[in-house]
Amino acid sequence: MTIGEQNVSTIRAQSITIDSCDFTTSHNQWLYVQSVRNTSLAVTRSCYLHHFAKPESNPKVAKNGKIVDVMTAPMHLAPAWLSGFNVCPQASAGCRAACLHTAGNPAYMSQKEKSRITKTQAYFKERDAFLAVLVFEMIAHRTKWTAQGYDVAYRLNATSDLPFERRTVTVDGHTVNIMSMFSDCVFYDYTAITKRAVAWASGKMPQNYHLTFSKKEDNDADVLDVLNAGGNVAAVASLDVYKASMVSRRVTIAGQSFPCIDGDAHDYRPADDTGVVVLLKAKGDAKTDTSGFVIRVQ
Repeated sequence: MTIGEQNVSTIRAQSITIDSCDFTTSHNQWLYVQSVRNTSLAVTRSCYLHHFAKPESNPKVAKNGKIVDVMTAPMHLAPAWLSGFNVCPQASAGCRAACLHTAGNPAYMSQKEKSRITKTQAYFKERDAFLAVLVFEMIAHRTKWTAQGYDVAYRLNATSDLPFERRTVTVDGHTVNIMSMFSDCVFYDYTAITKRAVAWASGKMPQNYHLTFSKKEDNDADVLDVLNAGGNVAAVASLDVYKASMVSRRVTIAGQSFPCIDGDAHDYRPADDTGVVVLLKAKGDAKTDTSGFVIRVQ
């Protein structure tokens, strides 16, 4: 089932019903929710926060629209245990320390972190309302950018690693998988969970979902398994290693040389070749990583 572009009379996420939403208004004004039932005022307010960052607000995500004509909506939750709930179940110490959560202008970090914590707590405490409002924002994003001639994508795990491929809402009495509901759009994420990466490489994920496995300081064996299964692996490198690898188009992991591509050219991983290492420059706190998460020697 695909939700229509203009109006949805009722979307029910289990016990939560949100009625009479109009998606014809502008991106900053569209979120009109007539009623959020069976939830507290505090959670209602938290759900009114925008779940997605604007595509143009992240320099790398913004490249998608310029290079591959795709506008991606990224959702940033509070990583690891920052909110009191773990959204990165297979994160390593190096992964947590180098998380992209710390990237960007430090002047806005406190405000961003507070917003991400609130959203994450809403996901765990009032998931039904959270998912219903998420769907509304997804419709708004699709409506806005398809009208301008772009393809549309979503990164629901921009700073988390949750199984959104399993999440559902109920629309007009029908329980619908969120990714199936937006079958005309593409979802993509990075994951540090080996099972999810191997499942994707084996064709066991939704057809419109793309996953890239994340190399950490402690998972070289899993990296080899994913690459041998036909999946892709993202690896973070120091600036020197990144530059050298962009010249040779090869990078060494666990003593083996693999073809690599420039993961910083844009963010739209579904456009990548398969069986490659997606090499990323160290950013934020990753620049000073000493755990082995960042590749520093070839």
